[in-house]
Amino acid sequence: MGVLPQKCCLICGDEASGCHYGVLTCGSCKVFYKRAVEGHHNYLCAGRNDCIVDKIRRKNCPACRLRKCSQAGMILGGRKMKKLSALKAFGLTQSLAVHSPLGQSYNSQALATLPSIPMVRELQFAPQIISILENIEPETVYSGYDSSQPEMPHLLLNNLNSLCERQLLRIIRWSKSLPGFRSLHINDQMTLIQYSWMSLMVFSLGWRSFQNVTREYMYFAPDLILSGERMRKSPISDLCLAMQIIPQEFDNLQVTKEEFLCMKALLLLNTVPLEGLKSQVQFDEMRHSYICELSKAIQLREKGVVASSQRFYHLTKLMDAMHEIVRKVNLYCLSTFIQAEAMQVEFPEMMSEVITSQLPTVLAGMVRPLLFHKK
Repeated sequence: MGVLPQKCCLICGDEASGCHYGVLTCGSCKVFYKRAVEGHHNYLCAGRNDCIVDKIRRKNCPACRLRKCSQAGMILGGRKMKKLSALKAFGLTQSLAVHSPLGQSYNSQALATLPSIPMVRELQFAPQIISILENIEPETVYSGYDSSQPEMPHLLLNNLNSLCERQLLRIIRWSKSLPGFRSLHINDQMTLIQYSWMSLMVFSLGWRSFQNVTREYMYFAPDLILSGERMRKSPISDLCLAMQIIPQEFDNLQVTKEEFLCMKALLLLNTVPLEGLKSQVQFDEMRHSYICELSKAIQLREKGVVASSQRFYHLTKLMDAMHEIVRKVNLYCLSTFIQAEAMQVEFPEMMSEVITSQLPTVLAGMVRPLLFHKK
């Protein structure tokens, strides 16, 4: 009676044909989004960037339609079956225990002391940037883990994958709300999210564990907390050992909420394509601005120049260490994805698309990590 059907396209309101690129859409919006992104189109709105996008008018303004696709969280990625052959081309299906070129040194900035980079006028950051970061921080997500089930490896992995899918959706929304991020080219936005989503998840896992439990536990979700014994018996025991370094360092350094929020924003900006980004200048300005914000957060705790410089050194060392920690998680994730059928592990569609389209690129060293310190 005048009400849209339950399964309607989140872009134009037409009847949805399925979940495409992580979002429930119709076939028309699916095809439009794929062509727009792959064709690298720079659409411009003839109005005020607020055109109505519905079933009748969806073709009127491609700029507003593409923006709505992005805001809904669409991410272009391949389909699992089509991409498995691409994994073989990278030599990742036979043996995943290879030394990734990510371990090599790069021509990165060495910032051993506090930077004195002024805020960039073009980004028009509000002076209360920390308040904004606090307000956009995603809420804690529950895993839906059933503790009455038997402790089966594939059941735990299935729960973790479902949890990752929900967290990935929140990472996309958080990124879009991050001051300065929307000033980047839409392709750059998607690339940065696809390269950093695992880092952001692992870093946030470390923060939840530091805030809620002691060193012997990992706080994946309020309903999924692994003790040291459960971790040792789980299929991710080695990963847990690697990831526990993060909450331990948070504890050793007594990292503040303000510092964590700035570091998390920088982790979104810590890996770029080898060829650079389309909006490289804006990206560099944005990254420098968040480095400056981290410096301010440190100075809220450490008043002296020497103490502040030392703390900046330790916090940036931890961010550099994230590359190697996350590399291990990515290797395990891709290995499990390839063997999913044999292991009885299920991967949600959105995760499958991101894994197949980006993890081989990252693990093959076809990206450039931005390090604060030379190795």
